[in-house]
Amino acid sequence: MKKILSFILVLGFVFLLAGCNSTPDKLVIWTFTTDLEVAGDITNFEDQYTAEGKMYEGMEVEVIVVETATYMQTILPVLESGVGAPDVLTGELDMIQQFNEAGYLADLEALMEADVDVDVAIEKADYQDYIWQSGENADGNLTALSWQVTPGAIFFKVDLAEEVWGDQAGFPTDPTATDYNALVSTWVGNNKFDSLASLLAAQIEVKAFDSSYRLFSDDQAVRHFAAGTDSPAKWLDSDGKINPAKITEQIPYINLVKDMYGETIEDSLTANAGEWSGEWFAGMGEKITSLDDDWKVMAYSMPTWGITYVIEPSMERVDADGDACTLPETATDADKLACTYKGNWGMATGPNSYFWGGTYLAIREDSKAQEVAFAFIKSMLFDKDRLAERQAEDGDTYSMSSVMDPAIASYEGRPSLGGMNHLEIFYAEAAKIDLSNVTLYDRRLSTLLGNHINLYKTGDYDTLAATLTGFYADVETTLNEIYQEGLPTS
Repeated sequence: MKKILSFILVLGFVFLLAGCNSTPDKLVIWTFTTDLEVAGDITNFEDQYTAEGKMYEGMEVEVIVVETATYMQTILPVLESGVGAPDVLTGELDMIQQFNEAGYLADLEALMEADVDVDVAIEKADYQDYIWQSGENADGNLTALSWQVTPGAIFFKVDLAEEVWGDQAGFPTDPTATDYNALVSTWVGNNKFDSLASLLAAQIEVKAFDSSYRLFSDDQAVRHFAAGTDSPAKWLDSDGKINPAKITEQIPYINLVKDMYGETIEDSLTANAGEWSGEWFAGMGEKITSLDDDWKVMAYSMPTWGITYVIEPSMERVDADGDACTLPETATDADKLACTYKGNWGMATGPNSYFWGGTYLAIREDSKAQEVAFAFIKSMLFDKDRLAERQAEDGDTYSMSSVMDPAIASYEGRPSLGGMNHLEIFYAEAAKIDLSNVTLYDRRLSTLLGNHINLYKTGDYDTLAATLTGFYADVETTLNEIYQEGLPTS
């Protein structure tokens, strides 16, 4: 009887081990974007790993898409409980930082080092520095990576710039030149967008030229340049308290926003068209019609994805005779050939480099399917031939030099930008981004300060000192652990 009992116990232990070592039958991916499915990433993974004869043959891949607005409030309780939690998850940078702070993400670099097919040193050298930096947790361990970089620029209408500034010294004089948009972009970037003071002066000049013209739609366009430098101060000092130097750095930006604001569009230096509003989009076309008047907006601050998904759909188009035309909702290739972009846009850099958005991939620390999850990561981030094909399809700016160097060299130019090589500009801007100054409090402090800047610009505060004092009071109440006395008020 003892022998039989021992045999049963041993047999049970063997089955238990087999169960622990068996491959799970499902890989669960949570994401806030449909990109993984639309771009064919799921299909590509299945072809490589779960199809007949492949390593994980027959495994189901479940993709759960939650809209961005509710993604964090939906996924955080799931990650906390572990019930129905994902094996692979996506996030924007601030989301990744929250996941890291809570300890939800696996050490991606350790998984890379354990895989004979992945060379960590080669991959790190291939990726843009800021993407690798942004994926590290507080201990310096890599937990997330993105296949894309999302640096920004200021996109503007070249024909309006020519109207306003065409008679100024050095402005390109030959509109028929094949690189005219690029030449104008360089001049505008160097002379009108190179500092916060220049941005204010440019707005004044545009409005003075024509009272119905505005440089920007609203003051949100300049928020990306709050630091005004590519080497900004940290929000927190070495003691973990608010850094006085950061406040001093923000003061020119605060004053800029105050100077831009006007309660009515007639009084304002902007078109008073809030970001993502109907008027905001309309300004990317020929004009905004508001209160029975027409207003023209010259420029928009947008990142890589902004040109494709935001600006181009609203740009002016012309037919073969140069007359305005509109594409039908279900446009064919023939329609697009007959009604092409006017090609009247350029892109210039601003006072400092910036980035906006980006989708990062990560693996949940407690996933029971980490091996399969890492296989998915490999298929998305380290298969450079596949990534080159993906980039050729979507025209986006990717994180790896092995993909972007040949893409930039062979690129024939963006028709909507008059043939400019926007990929080259964006990739160079990405190289300037340094995240060594980023803290976990950045988003909260920037948002909090922004609330008080809005009160200042609308007159609720009479002075800069009152604005900063109000901000400090809020910090002391809501983020007391980083508050300190003696912060600057002027």
